Amino acid sequence: MDPGQRLLSRDGQLVLLTPKEYDTLLVLVEAGGSVVDKDTLIARVWPDSFVGDGSLARNISVLRKALGEEVIETLPRVGYRLAVPINMSPIPSGSRPLELAKPPEQVKLQAQLAPQLNRRFAVGLALAAAALISFLVVASRFFAVGRTSAHTASGKTDSIHSVFIAKNGALDPLDEGFKMYAPDRPYQHAMRNSENNGFDRWKLMTDDLNYYYRPLTDSEKEFAIGKDWKLTCVCAIQQGAAFAVIDFGKYRGAPRFDMEFLQEGNKYFVALTKQISPTFEFEKKIEFPGIADIDHPHTYELRYDHLSRTASLWIDGQQMASSYRGHDQFREDVGLDFGVARYLSTDASMGVFRTVRFEAY
Repeated sequence: MDPGQRLLSRDGQLVLLTPKEYDTLLVLVEAGGSVVDKDTLIARVWPDSFVGDGSLARNISVLRKALGEEVIETLPRVGYRLAVPINMSPIPSGSRPLELAKPPEQVKLQAQLAPQLNRRFAVGLALAAAALISFLVVASRFFAVGRTSAHTASGKTDSIHSVFIAKNGALDPLDEGFKMYAPDRPYQHAMRNSENNGFDRWKLMTDDLNYYYRPLTDSEKEFAIGKDWKLTCVCAIQQGAAFAVIDFGKYRGAPRFDMEFLQEGNKYFVALTKQISPTFEFEKKIEFPGIADIDHPHTYELRYDHLSRTASLWIDGQQMASSYRGHDQFREDVGLDFGVARYLSTDASMGVFRTVRFEAY
């Protein structure tokens, strides 16, 4: 690594990274092989922004692909560390990956053109500065009106402009910032896609109830309940029931919104929950055999409109229901959660999840 020029090479070849990906690796290198917890990594890489664990997990995934899966070790629920020896030493002069000698003709031509180029550069710089000042004046007026201020529990105010939380592919949800409701049985969670030979789904099984969840901070809740948001689940069930939920935990009286995926004998349904106890009741229940297609999971979305305070259900881009207002039962402040549960007479349930995502904007 060359932190001065922010360059990284491997076996003499330049490794291209985004600034945040480079910063992530630099923090791990500076730790010298010690464990760096997730909160510290996020604070160092995104000091002035509000991001979830998913952004960090994506950076780690990119670095592993670039440097080798064994280079970065994950300590579940703790953080990350470099699993290779670290040798901190200055880079010898003349060994920088991008420093290439210029031919004499190019040096001579640059010397001839330098005065002319400098004058053009000065004029261009002045015009660019004037344009930038004009833009900043307009932007400052716009953001003074459009920016949302979210209050934290400590009374401080954080300005955030979006909320994005996601579980992607066959990555371990624990590595993406989710927690687990109960210990899971030992089985192969990551599922292979026979069509592309990759692992793109995460399997979850239970004989009762189990789910992954990622709570929302007060800042995220404050922002989301006053904005449009979307809950997406690309998933399927083999038996029993699966679900994707957004739960604000009674924050400012906000309801909970549930998408349920149900098996009843040889029939399958997508439902919007109205009541859980003492019996299930559904605002809408739509028969959809595709919910059992594990090899080709369909896309289910709840799209919330903050003006009407209602959500609409979409399946594969087609609207299937509207005016869903959620419900008030079992609001447990679990934020975004997804999982499986026994349903009716089934002894166990199994569901697969390719994508689960919550985004407010």
